[in-house]
Amino acid sequence: MVTDQLPGPEHATPLQVHSEDHGTALVVSLVGELDMSTADHAATALRTATAGAAAVVVDLTGLTFFASAGLNILLQLRKELRDAGVDVRLAANQRAVLRPLELMGVAGQFPIDASAADALGSLRS
Repeated sequence: MVTDQLPGPEHATPLQVHSEDHGTALVVSLVGELDMSTADHAATALRTATAGAAAVVVDLTGLTFFASAGLNILLQLRKELRDAGVDVRLAANQRAVLRPLELMGVAGQFPIDASAADALGSLRS
């Protein structure tokens, strides 16, 4: 498992990015707040973690806040990975993430499962 975290005490709620290879897919988990202050870190960590992956599950179940900057990152990542032939699924089960996806009309652009385990199962079937 690889973990990346924003440095410094100025980040009261840092964003942590964990990646774990599950053989058939890479699960990248975001934990904390994904907003304008953490967006660049998240984008870089996601691109680095997903390079060369055959399938990716972005686990958002650990997010406590999800702003429009996060939507942009997910859409760009989806485009880059799909252009490379990589399947991308989201894991999200909380209103803080699902509501912005729905309000911005983005929810239909991703397969969304309630957990990373469910998303991995969907990739295998």
